[in-house]
Amino acid sequence: MKVNIAISLSFSDQPGMGIWSNGGNQHCVFLYQLLRHSPVAGEVWLVHDDACSGTPPGYMMDGLEDVLRPVSSVINRTDLFIEMNGVLAPAQAEQLRRRSAKIVSYQFGNAYVMALENFAFNAHTDWALNPHRTRFDEIWTNAQHEHTCKSFFEFALRAPVHVLPHLWSPHFIERSLARRGVDYRAWEYRNRARTKRIAVFEPNVNVVKSALIPVLAANEFHRRVPGGLEHLYLCCTEQMKDNFAFNRLVHGLEVVRDGKATATGRFPFFQFAANFTDIVLCHQWENGLNYLYYEALHGGYPLVHNSPFLRDVGYYYEDFDIDAAAGAIERAALTHDIRLDGYRRDAKLFLAEVSVSSPLNIALYTERIHALFERQA
Repeated sequence: MKVNIAISLSFSDQPGMGIWSNGGNQHCVFLYQLLRHSPVAGEVWLVHDDACSGTPPGYMMDGLEDVLRPVSSVINRTDLFIEMNGVLAPAQAEQLRRRSAKIVSYQFGNAYVMALENFAFNAHTDWALNPHRTRFDEIWTNAQHEHTCKSFFEFALRAPVHVLPHLWSPHFIERSLARRGVDYRAWEYRNRARTKRIAVFEPNVNVVKSALIPVLAANEFHRRVPGGLEHLYLCCTEQMKDNFAFNRLVHGLEVVRDGKATATGRFPFFQFAANFTDIVLCHQWENGLNYLYYEALHGGYPLVHNSPFLRDVGYYYEDFDIDAAAGAIERAALTHDIRLDGYRRDAKLFLAEVSVSSPLNIALYTERIHALFERQA
């Protein structure tokens, strides 16, 4: 059995938008890269809205031109449509149904949190779980959303939910560095000084990834280890400078009063890290698989995090424990440079587990597609 597969992505022509704006289109490309290795896959396309006249250069789709197609150009050849980062129009879904094609919704965000924040605060007003009420054969998601979203997906979308491996490859980091003419060895982590620059990259657009725990943990590290902190960079917090609660909190902290903290805009990790980062400090809530983590590990940067999925790599602390987070920062600051070879070795082993070329990952996706078609044969 060979199955032709279309994966939906989307592009925006708004200034500043591109592949690093969020992880959605990256996820689409990584799934495409994996499915190319699957024995079940025939043609695999990355499809976009028919109205899209071209791919903005910021999305870095060079090299993928042969598989980038308008939806309408392949819909009559598609056996499996994976609605991922672009939404099927009702007429397109009906075309697929008439051909007995399968339609899967791949949910890669914490939709439960998005829905609650929309209901309570009118946040994310351009988001909807299933705007056209498409009937899906299955829902696919990743392990970090199983706890909060699996039952939600089952009953809100009325389809069986299957948890599949999160995927990553260094594809976009490598292309980004090449575009800028930056040698990888100049970009990856290196021991620069005893005092450390800490960078926080959480986007602060909802509760699942915010700078609140990191700023308190970094402040505690600054108090515990005098002279240990050179500077704290809070990326993605520039818009919070006028927020009363944020200012009330941070201006009471020693790290701010001592002039060692800066709120900045949003930057891709690959762009910011080499010039301003010695330690990557993270916090998540029910969102424990993030490309930022993989990028930091790939570059050998010390990753301080609370993701149970990465418990054996980086510098782990539990849940919302600020004291433990400060301790993890201290371990990273004091030990990373002497254990760098082992750290890189462990990171490489972990990244092999999420790789698009992992035999196990390929097998699990292949088995899922086989089961999808056999279930209703």
